[in-house]
Amino acid sequence: MKIGIGDDAVPEGRFAMQGYELAKKVRQERSAHPDRVFIKWWRNEQDFIDFDLAARFLDRVDYGAEIAGFQLIDQEEMWRTIEKRCGGRANKVLRNGTFVVMWTPPEGAELDERLPEYPFTPEALLKILDVETDYNYVD
Repeated sequence: MKIGIGDDAVPEGRFAMQGYELAKKVRQERSAHPDRVFIKWWRNEQDFIDFDLAARFLDRVDYGAEIAGFQLIDQEEMWRTIEKRCGGRANKVLRNGTFVVMWTPPEGAELDERLPEYPFTPEALLKILDVETDYNYVD
């Protein structure tokens, strides 16, 4: 896996950066690729992988934290991550000219609200992934 995109991508595990360095790189990449609205990031310990909306991540990043790497991803790549994780319990459907997600949450999942369908938006996709992984994604 590579950290970042394009010529600036660095093989995973080769370095760590402080939160302020990460924020700078994320801002640069977002300006070059505004469609990549999600960030996938991990720490040196590689004890977890986390996903967030890139804008929200930038608002909350701890500038002193050590981050091993990150990747900005677009909505379609996040959808593929969800499809893989859900194993057939999530489907993207075109309804009235707009995509929606038909999703059956895992047994025993805690949800604020169960809906018959969810909007195909970055916020809804992140919520689905969080519920699917119980906020603890393992790649």
